[in-house]
Amino acid sequence: MQYLKWFLIVVAILLVGGYWYAHPLLKVGAGYAAKMACSCHYIQGRNLENIKAEDLNYSALPLVKLSHNQEKKVIKASFFGLISQQAQFIEGRGCVLIVDEDQPMPAEVPASPMASIVMPLPTYDTLPEGLNKEALEQAAQNAFLPLPGGGTRGLVILHDGHLVHEKYAPGFTRDTPLLGWSMTKSITNALVGILVKNGALSLQQDHLFPEWEGDERANITLADLLHMNSGLEWNEAYGGVSDATKMLYTQSDMAAYSRAKPAAFTPNTNWVYSSGTTNLLSDLVRQTLGNDQAYHNLVRDSLFNTIGMHSAQMETDQSGTFVGSSYGWATARDWARFGQLYLQDGQWDGYPVLPAGWVDFSREVAAGSEGVYGAQVWLPDPEELSDVPSNLFMFRGYQDQRIAIIPSRKVVMVRLGMNEDKTFPLAKFIEEVLAALPPN
Repeated sequence: MQYLKWFLIVVAILLVGGYWYAHPLLKVGAGYAAKMACSCHYIQGRNLENIKAEDLNYSALPLVKLSHNQEKKVIKASFFGLISQQAQFIEGRGCVLIVDEDQPMPAEVPASPMASIVMPLPTYDTLPEGLNKEALEQAAQNAFLPLPGGGTRGLVILHDGHLVHEKYAPGFTRDTPLLGWSMTKSITNALVGILVKNGALSLQQDHLFPEWEGDERANITLADLLHMNSGLEWNEAYGGVSDATKMLYTQSDMAAYSRAKPAAFTPNTNWVYSSGTTNLLSDLVRQTLGNDQAYHNLVRDSLFNTIGMHSAQMETDQSGTFVGSSYGWATARDWARFGQLYLQDGQWDGYPVLPAGWVDFSREVAAGSEGVYGAQVWLPDPEELSDVPSNLFMFRGYQDQRIAIIPSRKVVMVRLGMNEDKTFPLAKFIEEVLAALPPN
């Protein structure tokens, strides 16, 4: 009897300890599942069964149970009925994770009158000399070969602003918005650039947030944030509980969470990739504008509508701030438009969307990044892309979302998909596409 008593005590300790260890991880997982299921359903128009099979099919996510309150437009994700999170679709904001049930949800935002307008991309009447259509089709076909965890869902190639090829996986079309994940950081770069152009912000501006007054964080400049050189403590790891996953899936105000991080290094001396830093930029844009109507107008009217990117949408957190690090959606064609804007040095039909020199600034190497990062844009990593044009730069996101921009070849390549990160053969894809296009 005594042995049974001690056995039960040990079992109880193990169960409590296991729950204590697993709870934060499952909380993050439930938040991820609720948010993804809600966005994929309401933004892409897919059913929950398909989303669970194709987007929630790895790690512990197959164990999650989804339920749908259609009247409230709320999707709940639960592990074993014990740990759950909910996300709600709000017009004009996308799906917002309900982290704090005592905190009001953001108000709806009127739909843009241009949201339903689909702008065509120019095509060639006669293919330019040196463009091999068959080789281009083969390169695209190779990009759709099965990959671990999934594969390519949308692919668009532009040459000199002309659509020369596009391809989509079954269930996805040129009208399907696709999540850019951290490619959204480059949208935040553009929003900051617009405010710099308008004189509302300056790159060397410091004393950015009242919470930083009185300590070394007051010395952090806007340029430091853009370059991921803030010096703030941060852990960006995925696949578990980290600063990044706690921010995205357990915080109602992501910028507040990031602002509270202490200084770990002197600004502009140490490079740390940080989604928290980008959400600080998004919040800074909001605070600079002073009201939410101007905040939404900046994104829609000064950027998306100006370049015909009408399908694009950025989602907010529960506080109403755009999740500028991660939650940007657009069709593959509209992601290509965004890449084309940067190929054209921030100009669109002769209008300077971005300030003069902004794209060059964005491509300047961030201190400590070993040459692979600029200002919310990526530069070629020699270990990944050893033989590409030297002026190539990229927008990159989780699960191998990629926009490669090559000014010297007048090329924008968009690849969007769902797979294990860094499994897409990017170097091979770029090589094959460039070989199929005119040399200059």
